[in-house]
Amino acid sequence: MYWEQTVAMRIENKTSTFQDIKRGVRQGCVLSPDLFSLYSEIIMRNLENHPGIKVGGQNISNLRYADDTVLIAENKEDLQKLLNIVEEESRKKGLELNRRQK
Repeated sequence: MYWEQTVAMRIENKTSTFQDIKRGVRQGCVLSPDLFSLYSEIIMRNLENHPGIKVGGQNISNLRYADDTVLIAENKEDLQKLLNIVEEESRKKGLELNRRQK
């Protein structure tokens, strides 16, 4: 979709050399949120048959809002399995997880 994109960084009055952008979406592009949602939906569908918690008889293994995702499991082992699946499927799509903890 985007091709021959380059980027340079400016810090104070110095500018770096230009580097090719190999992946990602443009900040502010109207398609960026939809593209991200599409990719994350594909990734999260791989969790449908894996354990989460039961709510009203329905298995829930993740909650998502915008670009935030919460994985839900009954125990640490199941949570690690979910995380491994998400990491592997994300890697296949060229995405990386931010494991920031609060």
